[in-house]
Amino acid sequence: MRFSSSAHSVIAILLLLLLTSPALAGNLEPLGLQDAQLLPKNHAEFRIGLAYYDGLHNLFQPQDIDRRLAELPSLSLNLGLGERVEGQLHYSYLHLREDGQDDKWGSGDLTIGLKVRLWQESLRVPALAVRLATKLPNADNKDDFGTDEADIFIDLLATRNFSLFSTYLNLGLAILGDPRPDSDSQDDAFRYALGIRAPLMDTRLAGLLSIEGMEGADSINSRCAVRAGLQLLLGEWLWDLGGSVGLASKSEDWGLRTGLTIPFNLSANW
Repeated sequence: MRFSSSAHSVIAILLLLLLTSPALAGNLEPLGLQDAQLLPKNHAEFRIGLAYYDGLHNLFQPQDIDRRLAELPSLSLNLGLGERVEGQLHYSYLHLREDGQDDKWGSGDLTIGLKVRLWQESLRVPALAVRLATKLPNADNKDDFGTDEADIFIDLLATRNFSLFSTYLNLGLAILGDPRPDSDSQDDAFRYALGIRAPLMDTRLAGLLSIEGMEGADSINSRCAVRAGLQLLLGEWLWDLGGSVGLASKSEDWGLRTGLTIPFNLSANW
């Protein structure tokens, strides 16, 4: 995969911001980034959203069949389970359009994750955490909703907060099950994401920008996209809206995401 000079510039600037020194967990929707900060114990967030991706290939899919995928809805639940642990659940119900096929509706995958704090942010060191997640094989490969394989994700997360903005770096490994009938192997892919979040005009509105991707041992699974979004506080609720443009051939041509995040408290006996 080749990046344009502008993509190289974005990566260089974000790395510089992350590694130079001067909460609560930051909600980074509608990006795909993860914050190294955790939700406090007994705090939780529920997000209901919608998403659309035009031209996004399924994993291990070589042919271009003009795949248009919508998440209707996309559901996320994040739970502050302890001082050092956050639980995560994500599920989508899908609508799919492809060349020469009737419209299809079906289940997406359920992803279960745990985020574990490694280090609190200090003057010299950014906040650090590790995220472990498993994607369960709920989405049907025969109907092209997913691969019908279990995948495993391991990511190192870093966050640096400044007075005017925050920067984020995610690096990790995806172990992807191969659904092709003539294969009994897997694809071990390198995952990366760099991003920035900054308030706009006042503390109730924020802008976000990231570059996110994956490089598979099998190039068929290489993905890369630039994502941007806005967040607006509506009382205690958070509304997000954003879009993406693919930089790698099998990423989406473009995409849109929006959602509403509702915070709540867990029982003290949780």
